[in-house]
Amino acid sequence: MRAGDQTAVVLLVIDRLPPFIPPGARGPSVLLLPLGMGCVFAALLARVRGTQTRRAVVVPSFDFDEAYEQQVRSAVTADVSVLRRDRLAALLAEFEPGDYLLVIDAARWPSAGFDVKALHSVPAHCQGAVHALAVGHDPEATREVVDCDESGRVRRVQRLYQARSWTPLPGAMVCFSMVPARAIGDLPLQSLDELRLALSSRGVLTRDVPFASDIVDLTSEPGLLAANERLVVEQVGDSRPNDSTRAAQIRAGDRCRVHTSARLVGPVVLHDRVTIEQGALIVGPAVIGSGCRVRRGAVVIQSVLLPGTEIADGIQVRHRVIGSNLGSAPAAPQDDLIRPPPLEINEPGPDETDTLLPPPSAPPDHHQRVHLAVKRAADVALAGVGLILVSPLLLLIAIVIKIASRGPVLFAHRRELRGGKEFPCWKFRTMVAGAHDLQRDLYRKNEVDGPQFKLRDDPRVTLVGRFLRETNLDELPQLLNVLLGHMSLVGPRPSPFRENQICVPWRRARLSVRPGITGLWQICRDGRNRADFHQWIYYDLMYVRHFSLWLDIKILLATLLTLGGRWRVPLSWMVPTDHPHFEDASAPAAVCPP
Repeated sequence: MRAGDQTAVVLLVIDRLPPFIPPGARGPSVLLLPLGMGCVFAALLARVRGTQTRRAVVVPSFDFDEAYEQQVRSAVTADVSVLRRDRLAALLAEFEPGDYLLVIDAARWPSAGFDVKALHSVPAHCQGAVHALAVGHDPEATREVVDCDESGRVRRVQRLYQARSWTPLPGAMVCFSMVPARAIGDLPLQSLDELRLALSSRGVLTRDVPFASDIVDLTSEPGLLAANERLVVEQVGDSRPNDSTRAAQIRAGDRCRVHTSARLVGPVVLHDRVTIEQGALIVGPAVIGSGCRVRRGAVVIQSVLLPGTEIADGIQVRHRVIGSNLGSAPAAPQDDLIRPPPLEINEPGPDETDTLLPPPSAPPDHHQRVHLAVKRAADVALAGVGLILVSPLLLLIAIVIKIASRGPVLFAHRRELRGGKEFPCWKFRTMVAGAHDLQRDLYRKNEVDGPQFKLRDDPRVTLVGRFLRETNLDELPQLLNVLLGHMSLVGPRPSPFRENQICVPWRRARLSVRPGITGLWQICRDGRNRADFHQWIYYDLMYVRHFSLWLDIKILLATLLTLGGRWRVPLSWMVPTDHPHFEDASAPAAVCPP
């Protein structure tokens, strides 16, 4: 099982019988269910490709016969062994002590795929089991917490993001596990959750790794439909086809027969030996399993037909997984059927096209891309020249800060840049050392609303810092952030995660562009010492809506003329007054939906 000192990894798959197969029927197991252009087993092997797996072992959770074993082996081209649970121990005895099993439950399909790279980082001196636990894929999943004082009055409302505040474990759903082969022995393999608990109780060192994904249950109809829809769109495409690309929305296997009057609206996947008779309609995303027959006038809409299924004349199937014959009808004469390629498809009329197909996707905004490229080039040029010109001033400020108080010259605060990633936003230090820890004690004296913190006479600010803040000289080191691509000269004010969590639509909009040293909020707000949170949201959204190079130029000129926003500039000077969202008010309201 080893090649030199390289650890061997064997894929161990637990197979199951889906409950939607009628009792007593010889339907496919989960591994053999249609999924995209192949079966679940083929899609699974494609997802774990590149993980250095040498072979695959299938351990069914049910009694099986030679026919099942042959079907599993013929479904894929990999080296596959099908074993009963009581025979697995004999196989594991042949493994080397350092070999591993990548254990996957066929019924659990991670929506994010099988990314097993994190499971390979097992220290050589401390080998154990590693489990990928599904924690969901929504980075904006939140809950709100209301803080009240002793008299019951609301002090603040916090929106807590799960991805930053805690890691949820919904039912401890294990996606897949990397387990030392010799550690399994006679442990149960009914589910990955039971295996995880059994390994811990046996004393095997285990580690849980969070995996940003949801789990799709392939033993349920909604789960199998969802997995097929995602994979079919990924393999075939979901763009609106025109006359030249409509056939590209259809994938047909060997010996498929489609009548010339049948209509197929992609994306549709036909497995081998599928027959579509006269007047039938297939609307995707749909997967038609091997050996299926859709008879005259039948309609199949966004469904999955298991292998060998027959849909009788005029039957309609919508959003279902069908594994048994629906109705009966005499077979159509073979002369009425044709064989692709080429696959001949009757085109729906204009009304049907508008009804059955998704709307066309918007073309990329090349004009905006050019603006962004020019904006970035201007940022680099102006920031580079600015650093050269003010370098003597920067050196002088650094010396004064170092002499006036203890602590570093620069202060790097974690802020969020475009896309939500964090970066160190540099400023000259204007406060005493440890000022951030002191803020918690001063929070009750906060003079502004929202998530911001501001005190007119903040005791943490040094004498030199007060001068630097009044003159905006403390922000000059942010020119380095501009050169590194963290920020732009003009954009929304850079803010930390804590401040961005209050209003989700605002967060999405402002993080769609680079934050800036100056922006609409700095020059248009109602009073320099006022930091109204709703104004902040309002002006950031106005900037994103009206983004242009000309607006950036006007903001830069206004910043210079007002000495960094000492005097308010009317918003009507910056953006068109006929815009539907225009409201030049000192305290705009209701700009952030609850």
